[in-house]
Amino acid sequence: MRALVGGEGMAEGLRDYLLRRFRTVYSGFGATDLEIGIAGETPLAVAIRRLCRARPEVRCALFGSDSRLPMLFQYNPLMHHVEVNANRELLFTISRKSLLSPRVRYNVHDEGGVARFDELQRRLSACGVDITALGAREGTRQLRLPFFWVYGRRDYTVSVMGANIYPEDIEQCLYADGALAKITHSFCLALDESVGADVHPKLIFEVDLAPTAELVAAYRESMVKGLIALNADFRAAWHEYPEALAPVIELHPRGAGPFAADAGRIKQARLLKRAEGSAGP
Repeated sequence: MRALVGGEGMAEGLRDYLLRRFRTVYSGFGATDLEIGIAGETPLAVAIRRLCRARPEVRCALFGSDSRLPMLFQYNPLMHHVEVNANRELLFTISRKSLLSPRVRYNVHDEGGVARFDELQRRLSACGVDITALGAREGTRQLRLPFFWVYGRRDYTVSVMGANIYPEDIEQCLYADGALAKITHSFCLALDESVGADVHPKLIFEVDLAPTAELVAAYRESMVKGLIALNADFRAAWHEYPEALAPVIELHPRGAGPFAADAGRIKQARLLKRAEGSAGP
């Protein structure tokens, strides 16, 4: 079987997890209020992204200093024009005449960037990577199409002591731990404010096992370890304020708590409003 996925970004750890059952796993990009098929992952795009996971200096050369690993797509510039505004949000213009009401510079508030094929080729070359050889290893014909990359919605972030924590970070941490990935159905982020007005990041997981104190401790240990390794802002803040950065872990059985409404959603909510939270183990 071959898998085509969409709806939200995925970590390379999730692709590894899915490749245990599928021969290939590719993602596409679209938006229901814009157009479904705007761009897609190609074997070359996936190879570049997986290279960036293995070599942080390449990720920095291609995408900048952001610690997150974005989704990388190729697109047809004759059908879609993609640009970036001052807030690093992607703007899309549908450039075909066949649409009755085409969108012009439409902002879906996804954060990312854009580069021509030759621009990305030069950045890779500066890192000692030949894009032609990289594509040839995938055994498919190379498409000299431009790229854009997507981190996700700008407002899907929690910030504590100057450290931004993104859903992409949590997903990478989760799928780096196969035991937890196997029992986790979904997750979301929130801020937890105590009676004394102390604020902590709250990480909420939907799990297939009965929540226990031991399971909460396992999630906390894995998430802290992963965030320190992945997120430079979190790592710096952790060394100064470990008490404030220690995440509150909340576990819910499948379909319970804040995940009860997911069955009726096209996309799962990744940022939980404080009022929706409830006490957990």
